[in-house]
Amino acid sequence: MTTPLAPGALRADDRPRLLMVMPYRQFVRKAQAEGFWVGAIWDPRLETPDYLDDVRAAADLFVTVDFRDEELLRRTIREVAAEHHVSVIHHLGREETMVAAHEVAEELHAEVNPATAVRCLADKLAMRELLARHELSPVAYESAPTRHEVPAAVERIGLPAVVKPVALAGSRGVFLWREPRDLADWTALVDSYGYDGPFLVEEYLSGPEYSVETLSQDGGHRVVGTTEKLLGAPPLFVEVGHVHPAPLPTDRRQAIEELAVRFLTVCGYRFGPAHTEVIWTARGPRIVESQARLGGDRIPRLVELAGGLDIERAVFAGLAGTPVEVPEPTATAAVRFFTFPPGRVEAVHGLQRVQALPYVDELRLRLRPGDTVTEVRDSKGRHGHVIVSGATPEETRSRCAEVLATLQLVIDGTTVRADGRAEEPRAVPDDDAQVVFVGYNAAYLRAIDGSVPAGSVVVLEEPDIIRKRELRDAAARFACLDRIVPAHYQQSAGALDLVAELEAERPVAAVVPGLEYAVPAAAALAEKLGLPGATESAAQALRDKVRLREVCDAGGVRGPRWREVHGPEDIIDFAAEGPVVVKPANRQASVGVQLLDSVDAASAARAWERTSSAAEYEQVPDRHLRWRFLAEERLRGPEFSVEALVRQGEIIFHNITAKTVIPGPYPVELGHLLPAPVDRDTQGAFEAAMRALVAATGYRTGILHAEWILTASGPALVECAGRCPGDYLIDLNDLAYGTRIRVALIDLLAGRPVSLPRTAHLTSAIRFLAAEPGTVTEVAGTDAARALPGVRTVEVDVEAGQEVRPWASSWDRAGHVIATGPDADSARRRVLDADAAIRITTE
Repeated sequence: MTTPLAPGALRADDRPRLLMVMPYRQFVRKAQAEGFWVGAIWDPRLETPDYLDDVRAAADLFVTVDFRDEELLRRTIREVAAEHHVSVIHHLGREETMVAAHEVAEELHAEVNPATAVRCLADKLAMRELLARHELSPVAYESAPTRHEVPAAVERIGLPAVVKPVALAGSRGVFLWREPRDLADWTALVDSYGYDGPFLVEEYLSGPEYSVETLSQDGGHRVVGTTEKLLGAPPLFVEVGHVHPAPLPTDRRQAIEELAVRFLTVCGYRFGPAHTEVIWTARGPRIVESQARLGGDRIPRLVELAGGLDIERAVFAGLAGTPVEVPEPTATAAVRFFTFPPGRVEAVHGLQRVQALPYVDELRLRLRPGDTVTEVRDSKGRHGHVIVSGATPEETRSRCAEVLATLQLVIDGTTVRADGRAEEPRAVPDDDAQVVFVGYNAAYLRAIDGSVPAGSVVVLEEPDIIRKRELRDAAARFACLDRIVPAHYQQSAGALDLVAELEAERPVAAVVPGLEYAVPAAAALAEKLGLPGATESAAQALRDKVRLREVCDAGGVRGPRWREVHGPEDIIDFAAEGPVVVKPANRQASVGVQLLDSVDAASAARAWERTSSAAEYEQVPDRHLRWRFLAEERLRGPEFSVEALVRQGEIIFHNITAKTVIPGPYPVELGHLLPAPVDRDTQGAFEAAMRALVAATGYRTGILHAEWILTASGPALVECAGRCPGDYLIDLNDLAYGTRIRVALIDLLAGRPVSLPRTAHLTSAIRFLAAEPGTVTEVAGTDAARALPGVRTVEVDVEAGQEVRPWASSWDRAGHVIATGPDADSARRRVLDADAAIRITTE
């Protein structure tokens, strides 16, 4: 149907004539503002009648046609262009009909881009073939013309693999195939779209994802900015948010943007916007796909809020011949999409409070009481969104978190936040509540003694460990400790049997993991009691490095190449002559970890023997426990750790620590310095990596201690623990930031408000004491060390007559010194002076 012009309008109107296929209503208005007469062709199935009425009212000409009939669409474009003397034909909507529109435009000499260039951006297979020909952004891929050919292609590419429907857009049907049994889930997904092919099967690219927004004019490409993509859980890859500009180190941002520009150049793109999606992998940036249009998901609005550029109007200004000027961003903007679980909406809470927040730019909620919530399978199924902005990425993230926590729906009787998480109930905060520690930690109890009510702490501990460590009378050592309860928790669900007994005694306010081996049991116990915690699935991933590698690979967290090993032969097969790291997957404190510079039959056998026979007599029960082992690529670079407090999936405090590790085969820490003296770009890279880690594991509430190696490609995860870190790092954080993190963690796990500083006022450092292996004959210099400026702690753990072993794990160190200073150099110098003052003589 064509809405005709008024009589005589064609002859009287000398504006340049622009015909657009599928123009959104704001495109019509902004093109007209740049002086264009605008004709619009739409498929009435693709938008609501009210929306299309707005387009009809704004456009100079409005035509409807069924886009499913490609020949009818082509004929309609030709006829409208001829009848109304159109000079330019453009398509900025969905990819499915782009190529057809641009081919007609080229046929009529009304094109802004060669049709071949548009095809490279709209057709995922054509893009991969072009990139391969130019040896640009290499990615292993195969084409599968029909669904029946996909499983064989997946097998050839290798798992995990990503399967993409070539002819669908908006994340529809994109699926991560992780294991053979995923065939059933993938089949159900493509059945739901009624799609039979063709498909593209690609290697899974692990790493954070970004999009590069560009504007091209006369074959030159101007980068508007790079956007960070926040992805939902695999296997569907539905975006849950975007942040613009992406908080990226400068070198990484430049590499990503240069790759996008090179791609647009080789495909022959001449004019208009492009939205190029890139994943930063361990091998550098790799293009995921690109589109000859503006980014969706309200990215143009984020660009405008961050830097003031109306990128939509800039497209039409460029079409009119005006050069594009891209201002530097002065703020950060973010969009978060709402993803509620399926069910029936009973109530909506917090909507008006969110609407009143001054930093909320847009708020859309598509659900009302009485509505049925459907599962989110692609971007069209999301339940609404919010756009916020702030002066910094941190402020913007904090504001997003506030909105997501404030806007809540009651779905089938459960209160759910706007990010789909069930609202965590608050623990009973009165003085009669008890705090349950899983695992006895004397340092933790000593630190909180006097800060929590007397007799308010209960410790669950393995019966064998109570006996070995002589803990039966431990309650007499701390006023806060009421009792120690025997319980099996290491690789056991026995502690869950105590729930009724604990609650019968008095309300439980919080469950705290006291030790590494207690993390899964503490999370499971918190879940059963309805208290905030890590979640059992996240805790299991943190406790088992094999599982952690799996979830991090799936969630885009950079890490080394790895493999679970079961003997020396597996180490040899994986290493290919090294260098590698061989380690237990579910032990602690560097026990059994070995660095191998090269691998042969003898070194593999020695490594396996030592790793598989590692023992911790006092730390584990006597019953049989199952240990797993893995080999990993040995990464090169300085080592860091990040200590973070997390509330409902959002990081509310973090610190970066610089680590010093002894050379040789056993990577035992020699010292720590915090906050680490790193530049802003490196700090941003660690922050982004930690956010990705929290998302990949599904971690909810508690504390994380993540160890990283800073490689040339950015931070790579070594391992992560879901409990307070060892090596006195909590004490170092408290000294540097003026905090009491152990107390704050209890409040966090009890659902109470927690406020922590963002910046440190001092630098703190620790140095562990070493001695030559042998029998100690003398310890001297401790008083002199204590008298030095800035020295806070001197502790020697050995005495005359005691045996000192070579360092093979953290347990072999002879003591430590802690010092503080106003900056990193002074703190480092002071702790080294204290270390030098102490002499441990052995023979």
